[in-house]
Amino acid sequence: MANINLLPWREEAREKQKRDYIGVLALVFLLTSLAIYLFLGFIELVTDDQRQRNEYLNSEIRLLDKQIAEIRKITERKKDIERRTEIILDLQQSSNLPTHVLDELVRIVPTGIYLSSIEKKGSLLWIEGRSESNNNVANMMRKVKTSNYLHDPSMQSIVTQNENLRQLQRFRLRVTIKELESGQGSDAKGARK
Repeated sequence: MANINLLPWREEAREKQKRDYIGVLALVFLLTSLAIYLFLGFIELVTDDQRQRNEYLNSEIRLLDKQIAEIRKITERKKDIERRTEIILDLQQSSNLPTHVLDELVRIVPTGIYLSSIEKKGSLLWIEGRSESNNNVANMMRKVKTSNYLHDPSMQSIVTQNENLRQLQRFRLRVTIKELESGQGSDAKGARK
């Protein structure tokens, strides 16, 4: 047994281990490369899917933005139409208002009062006239308070020129014209019929 040389066998075993080691390293490298390639492919697939979702969301957002812009235009048109309708209704009511105010004046002016001047300034009505007595003016002011179209009577002046001759007294009265709502005007018409 002394003649057996174990060195070549050891060298062959070392060479085989080296080859196995390099093979395992190559296999690990290939498997790692394949895993990285598959992982990057999976990430790319997920990224593409997310890009498609984002594009879909962006297209829907653009569509909603267009719809919101149309809704805003429609809302502006609606407000414009409502404003015009309100103006038309106000004009219709205000066109009938002088007739109603004069009709109301006929109703509230008692016997013994003679009107000489009626002047409208904004929502105020200035009434000048002559009265046989202060009671007639007081009765007129009470009737103004119950009126559908007039309110807030305020005596500005009452003047007796000559107490001996039983002349008519001059007076100046300020009355506020009520702002009528659309339903109130029709109620007042119905109440008077």
